[in-house]
Amino acid sequence: MVNKKIYLTPVAASLALTLGLSGCSLFDSEDGASVVPVDPVTPVDPVDVEGTATAEFNVFVSGKAVKGTMRDAQLTVKELKNGELIDVAFRAELGSVEEKATSSTESEAVAKATAQIIAGSPSSLQTADDGTYGFYIDQSFSGSLYITVKTTKTSGFIKCDAILGCGSFSAASSLDTNANLAVDFDEWYQDDLTLNVVKQITAQANRKAKGAEGTTKSYTANATIFTSLASALLQSESQNGNEISAAAISKASLSTLLLLLGPEATKEAVLLAGDISSGGAVDFTNVGSEDVIDSGTLALINVASTLQNIASNSGDNVTLDTVLGTLKDGVSAGAVKGSSNQAVASLANTLQEEVSKTATVFVAIASGDIEAIKQALKEVAPELSDDVVSDLADKAKDARDNAIESGATDESTLEGAAEDSKKAVEDLGCTGDECDSEDQSLINEGVTQLNEALTSAQARYATLNEKFDALNTTLANVVAAGQTIETDAQRSAYLQLADGLVVEIASADLVGDITNLIAEVTLIVTSAESFASLTNAAQTIFTSGQALLQNTETLNTNYATLSASASAELQKAVDAIGSGSNADKVLAETALMRIAETQNAFNAQNSTLDNTVEDAKSQFAAATDTASLQVAVATAQSAIELFGEINSGIDAIVSDVALAKTRAEGYVASASDAQKEEAEQILADVIAIEAQLNTDITAFRAKEQTIRALKTEIESSSDIARGKEGTTRLTSINFVTKEGADSVFNAGEVVYDVVRDIWEQDLGSGQHSGTAPNYPDWTYTYDTDGYQIELKNAQEGTEVSAVAQVNSGASSRIILTWSGILKAIEGQTVEVKSPDLAECERWALDIIATPNASCSVISIDGNISTIEDAKDFEASKAETFNIVEFIDGQYGFDGTMHAVMTSEDLNGNPTSLFVDDAVEVAQVNISGTTEGLAMSIKLDLRNANGIDELGTANVTLDLFNGYAFKVNLVDSDAPLVGEVSVNNNTTPLKVGDVLEIENGFRVTYIDGVSIDYTDIDFLGQSGN
Repeated sequence: MVNKKIYLTPVAASLALTLGLSGCSLFDSEDGASVVPVDPVTPVDPVDVEGTATAEFNVFVSGKAVKGTMRDAQLTVKELKNGELIDVAFRAELGSVEEKATSSTESEAVAKATAQIIAGSPSSLQTADDGTYGFYIDQSFSGSLYITVKTTKTSGFIKCDAILGCGSFSAASSLDTNANLAVDFDEWYQDDLTLNVVKQITAQANRKAKGAEGTTKSYTANATIFTSLASALLQSESQNGNEISAAAISKASLSTLLLLLGPEATKEAVLLAGDISSGGAVDFTNVGSEDVIDSGTLALINVASTLQNIASNSGDNVTLDTVLGTLKDGVSAGAVKGSSNQAVASLANTLQEEVSKTATVFVAIASGDIEAIKQALKEVAPELSDDVVSDLADKAKDARDNAIESGATDESTLEGAAEDSKKAVEDLGCTGDECDSEDQSLINEGVTQLNEALTSAQARYATLNEKFDALNTTLANVVAAGQTIETDAQRSAYLQLADGLVVEIASADLVGDITNLIAEVTLIVTSAESFASLTNAAQTIFTSGQALLQNTETLNTNYATLSASASAELQKAVDAIGSGSNADKVLAETALMRIAETQNAFNAQNSTLDNTVEDAKSQFAAATDTASLQVAVATAQSAIELFGEINSGIDAIVSDVALAKTRAEGYVASASDAQKEEAEQILADVIAIEAQLNTDITAFRAKEQTIRALKTEIESSSDIARGKEGTTRLTSINFVTKEGADSVFNAGEVVYDVVRDIWEQDLGSGQHSGTAPNYPDWTYTYDTDGYQIELKNAQEGTEVSAVAQVNSGASSRIILTWSGILKAIEGQTVEVKSPDLAECERWALDIIATPNASCSVISIDGNISTIEDAKDFEASKAETFNIVEFIDGQYGFDGTMHAVMTSEDLNGNPTSLFVDDAVEVAQVNISGTTEGLAMSIKLDLRNANGIDELGTANVTLDLFNGYAFKVNLVDSDAPLVGEVSVNNNTTPLKVGDVLEIENGFRVTYIDGVSIDYTDIDFLGQSGN
């Protein structure tokens, strides 16, 4: 039965009291003889209404705070709502909470009880030694969590993960492990730093659907510099009344990556585009298997490390917090690169200057070559002493090796990621349309990257699953053996099989690989879900990623079950033996045999390694050309890979030896008198193998740097040989002579010279004629009404015809297309072809990147409708693109010439074209095929007072190892100088210095060999 309380309202109580005081009664008899007395009623206290609030804290939110690792940092949790941070209920432990309260209404009472639950939340939590944290929120909570992690100069600690250090200690400290007063890489220090992260949480519909450890759902919310910047954007969104949805978090994540890193690095970090807090929290001093190391992560590490260096070198009043605050100002305003905020713009410039240094060091670290790391450190920080450089190189190498051993990456992947990340940070930040997080080309590229990541993850899963299946088959064999044991021999065999399986599982160590794969696939799914709202192409990736994630999590569960089953079989096998000493005997003998086999295998691998190294040396010594040197490089690389393969198994060897020693000691302890001698001999044999292996492993590991140095030496010789071959190819084609260069360039220059002269004639309407000022052999006629220009060279009998149109607007364009014949200085005929005014218009409007036509576009700062109108405005830029073919003569060429021309005054300030005393500046790119060789020439040109001056010219052979011949062509009394480089992987590597000599150039290669290349008039400039 339900007991109901009858509440007397204040109105009813007042009415009853009034009736009683007046002596009237509703129950009086007609004659008034009977009176029923009415006692006064005491009003009921209105706060007697009780309400109950409950919360099931089983939704787990966890993460890691890294810049580097933040330990003992204060963690606070709020809800971000309508731009405000309000208290939210959370607990440090899993559990249910019920609170009761009373009030005048039940809803008010429940509200009070709920407030009590919120008040019971910890005032703060602390991060663990590895920077991790975790807490539980109510299953019914829905909203945005705003998590703050904070350290100060007196509380909490930060791990220095910046290779060049994190400043200095103000006084002697126990944290200063080498007592040099510098906060070195891998040392702890204290500083003011606050990181934030926003995480969107959805309520769980089924309170009883609990998973592992009683949780309903879990969220990852890492706190980094990058999540802090995204949080600033999300807080601004909330203040503007916008909902913090998954789409909003994705947009903030993508915008943060674009604004700080730029489009190229963002493409590399696409796994974080869906929610930047889902990953990226990697402390390179201590990489774990749950970390994902790829080019995007390394780009983040490069930037974060560089920001640390900037903060450390900016004076006592600058901390990471102040640097981060400046970045927040830029991100919140929508611009870091090119920001109108001077402080933001200055920081962006400094970051761009310094990040390449950090990336250079990381490329060296990824190589694993100590000498390369030292060289990189000296290059970016020449002020460091040799001792400091040596210490830093050792620490960086250890961190790199740990990252590989953890399973977060492998040697090849790490090296490739370091190269890619270095290239990605060459141009940080974005401007204009580059910052559009909804740009379709960026989205398409992101989806492509996600699909590639998914394909790679699926292949990794297949490999891990295959390994699991093999172990599972072995388990089935062990179980079968245990079901048919009748003799002592069968019992021993069963024990050996079970023991072997347990050791094999431990040696395989798939847990780390599976953990890393789950982390990566989780990022893929999160990012794909975000992109799915922007393009249908991502939906397939999302669906496939979810299936892969489920399969990988199932594999993780199955592997744990496999490990437990194997251990159970081992115990059954031990029990089946009966006597403890007999079991110990079998286990000890088995372990001894195993490490003896391991020793033999190690020695065989070591011998193979030595032979491979000797092969590389022999090939190097016998090499006579680039092809044979490349064979030697490949062999040296094979030696490095073999070293890595052997080295990756050493931990398992050491573990096997330790287990064998433990089991041998156990057998000695349990052996009967009759067994004692045998047991002691087994222990002695184990100890002997242990000692020999320790010696051999030490000797083996000492080979690493020698092998890497050999590869570096061979690569250097190969690079130099490729450089020499490239220079020979370049000079043999003679395209770089002045007639070749001038012919292609003049195709656009003549037209430009005519247009400039027409401009200076005030662009009168009708038909006119004249002579090109800088090309007096060329006469021209033009018609401003018909938009036609004709150029003729009477001396050569050549001509060029052009037509034009005007595109009107706030900024207008005069667009020309032309075709015709010109002649080179020494008589070669050059055809400019493919006139197409519509194609040129598409190019002018940026609809296409490259026109299939010969075009010129003059940009006008004003609205014009005819060419004649242009005389009232300024021309800010001229851009030309020519499709050119040499149709006779000594040199063949088929390609294009693209030039962009602007003007500046004598002080270097931008000014309009076609004005007196202006210096015309052009960036020219000639690209095509000559003598069967694809090549490009990039050069700068200045025209002051009608005299052309070339700046730096960079000639590349497009299909030859990234070969580049760069020369500074600025006119001076001194000989021209430059350098020759080739690509080492994707990074340009200088292999020689160029010096102008009479009738050519001398290249002194880095091996000390000097070669003179004569009969060369490089772009018509040698001899000055």
